Parts: sequence; structure tokens; C-alpha cells
Amino acid sequence: MSKKLSQAALKKACNRHNWALQWCWNYEKMQAAGYAYAMVPIVKELYDGEEEQCRQLERHMQFYNTHPGASALIMGAGVALEEGGQPEVHDSLKVALMGPLAGIGDTIQAVLVTPPFNIIAAGLANEGNAIGAILASTLPVLALFILRWPLFNYGYKQGANVINDVSGAGTIDRLQVGANILGVTVMGGFVPSMIGVKLPVKLGQDLTIDGATVEAKTLQSVLDAIFPCLVPLALTFGCYYLIKVKKMSPLTVILILFVVAFVLGAIGWMA
Repeated sequence: MSKKLSQAALKKACNRHNWALQWCWNYEKMQAAGYAYAMVPIVKELYDGEEEQCRQLERHMQFYNTHPGASALIMGAGVALEEGGQPEVHDSLKVALMGPLAGIGDTIQAVLVTPPFNIIAAGLANEGNAIGAILASTLPVLALFILRWPLFNYGYKQGANVINDVSGAGTIDRLQVGANILGVTVMGGFVPSMIGVKLPVKLGQDLTIDGATVEAKTLQSVLDAIFPCLVPLALTFGCYYLIKVKKMSPLTVILILFVVAFVLGAIGWMA
């Protein structure tokens, strides 16, 4: 039999989950203790007697592990199912969604949230501004943390229908597609703005005509006239080729770039 939860219980469950999910993280049950702790206000309102409440909380002490931010979506939907008298569906929902949402949450964090902050921070750090370090280390974490509250509310409104979103038929799928598009756009802007490789090699000799010096064109100016930022783009694709096709480790590629840049810079072919 279903019961209507009070707003106080919903608020407590949401806050407990979003603040304390990882507090008792361990290798045996991962986030189970934090999830069970968040369910205490819900269980107390929906079930009578300490014995029954303890039995229900024991259900939530089963293995559970997913992206901490995306977990708010599962928690919200699970609370709605408990309220509707469907605890078994809640248990199944946790098992079914914790894996997919871990992947989606990691993707959104790595592609949608972190890169824009880091690129802005890199630009500030490149100018010697210490705010860049604060921006890169603090704001992405804060943004992901704040998103937990609307995710919980959305999950609570959707209930079991949240499965459709995760399976590719709803909002979560569109959000992931948007994250991928934004990630490609951000990285496209990152390459020419941050990889400042220039080739100052002169194509000919400077001329002096009637006392005025006419400088010879450089290789960089010719390339910029044909295809601006061609060198950084080619360098990026070259690194991608070495890592993905030739299976080189990123450390090896970095060492190769260091050696090549040192040699070309020493002979004046790169700046």
C-alpha cells in the first residue's frame, strides 16, 4: 500500500544522498552505506515498527556503485517507487541503472563540464594568473555537485520512467549527445588557441630596395594564407595517430614532441 511522503522527508533524503553518499565508501559495498543512510527518512515514514524499518534498510545495504552525481537520478526515482509501494522495482532499478549511469556521468563530467573550465583556466595560467588554478580545481567540482539537486527532483518526478531516458529514448540521451558535440567544439577551439607552434623559416633572402628592407616570407605566413592553424591541427592528428593506431603510450608521444621541439627550436625552425 502506497503512502504520500512529506516534503521534509524528501528534502532530508535528497540532502543526505547528495552530501553523504561517499562518506562511508568501502571496497565491500562501495556506496551502499551512504545510500542506506539517505533512505532512513523515507523508510521511517513509509514503514511501521523498528524491525520492519531495519529489514527495509538492510535491502539498501546491498552493493551499490555509480557516478556520485548521476546517483541522484537513481535516488530520486527510487524514492518515488518506494512511495508508490514498489520496493522490488526500486531494487531492480538500482542494479539496472548504476552501470549505465556511471558511464554517462563520467562522460558528461569529462566532456561537458571539465574541459570548458580547464581551457579558461589554462588561458589564465598562461598569462600568469593564479585564478586559473582555482578555476580548474574548484568550479568543475562545484558545478557537478550543484547538479545533484535538480537530478534528484527529476528522478522523483519520472519514477520508473527514468529507464527510458537512460536507455536512449529521452532527456539523458539528448544530454549525452549534446555533451559529445560540445566536447568536439571545445577541443576544436582548444587546438589553435593553446598549441602555439610556429615555423619562422624564411623562404628566401631579405631584399634591400632604395634603402628599404623587404623581408622574405616565412613558411608560417604561407601556411596561414593557405590554411590557418594548419600546424597545430596536423600536430594534434599526428599525436592521435601515434596513440590510437601505433598504440604508443601518451608518455612516449610527449617525449617525442619534447625532443622534436627542442631540436627544431635549437636550429631556429620552430618558435
